Amino acid sequence: MSDKNNLKEQKAQEKLKKIQQKKARKEDKKKIKLQKKEEFTKLYNEFEGHDGTQEGKIKAAKTKKVKKVKDKIDYKLALKEAPIKFLKEVNKIQWSSRKNLGTKFLWVIIFIAIFGVFFFFIDWGFQSLFELIKII
Repeated sequence: MSDKNNLKEQKAQEKLKKIQQKKARKEDKKKIKLQKKEEFTKLYNEFEGHDGTQEGKIKAAKTKKVKKVKDKIDYKLALKEAPIKFLKEVNKIQWSSRKNLGTKFLWVIIFIAIFGVFFFFIDWGFQSLFELIKII
């Protein structure tokens, strides 16, 4: 009995930790967003627009904004990790069952036959029409 209670308590604690981590991530995102907004408002307030209009001021502040410098890619590490990432992605694929593939194959064959017969009769009709009006 105590083992079950301990397991339940551990699971409850793990859930609480996950919830707290999610909240922390959300707060971090909010802080980053606020920082970006403050940077933009600071640039906006410092800058005088070209034509004196509100839109001109906003455009000029956006163009003046400095972009982040991209980190360099470690190609050796990327080449080592590529097969592992590939296998993980392949394992995520849900393959169809043999029965499901068989039914889909039959439907495709049936529709090919139906459209083949349909276009045969269309072709035959046009051929006989052209022979009637003596085009062919």
